[in-house]
Amino acid sequence: MSFKYNFFLLILLLCSLSLFSQRKKDSFEKELDKLNCKKLNKINLNDAATVYPFNSSSKIIFTSYQNHIPGIIGEELTKFLDGLHNQKIDSISLKNFKEFKILDNTEKFKLLDIIYNYGYKAKPTVYEGAKCYFPQNAILFIGSDEKLIAFVELCFGCSKFRTNNTQITLGEECSEKYNMIKQLFKDSGIFYGTVENEL
Repeated sequence: MSFKYNFFLLILLLCSLSLFSQRKKDSFEKELDKLNCKKLNKINLNDAATVYPFNSSSKIIFTSYQNHIPGIIGEELTKFLDGLHNQKIDSISLKNFKEFKILDNTEKFKLLDIIYNYGYKAKPTVYEGAKCYFPQNAILFIGSDEKLIAFVELCFGCSKFRTNNTQITLGEECSEKYNMIKQLFKDSGIFYGTVENEL
């Protein structure tokens, strides 16, 4: 075979590989796009407020927590929250947090809206992998007896959460949902764990 013919085959092969690679990339980007958030309006917010733990809470509190002693970030918060469950939450226990904000009704409904009315743009077939879990923030649900009935521990850095009850959910975990919740924290004056230079 001549050099020209071999060169033509090589160019044809490279073009085919390039086209295949581009199609594969486009297909992957379409799959990733399905993970993005879309406003679904699945549930009326008054109905959402009847879902546990919102229906059992007299107060909902956003918090941030900074280690009091050197150690792995988040490990101290995890132990602290586990020890607080079913304990009375007063001004003394709240002083252990770096920052806290008791939500007003408008803020509660914004949180409910994000959790229940935002979901995947389309049914995903791929999911984002988790990074290291270093939680620095939490949502506390306080009952009428002032005791902690539930919590959601949050790591905004890796977009993961932990709760003390399997009934508690953040709804469909579409890509921007954690950033939306993080923005609520920032709007409420909670900056530790939510702003990069505050980490």
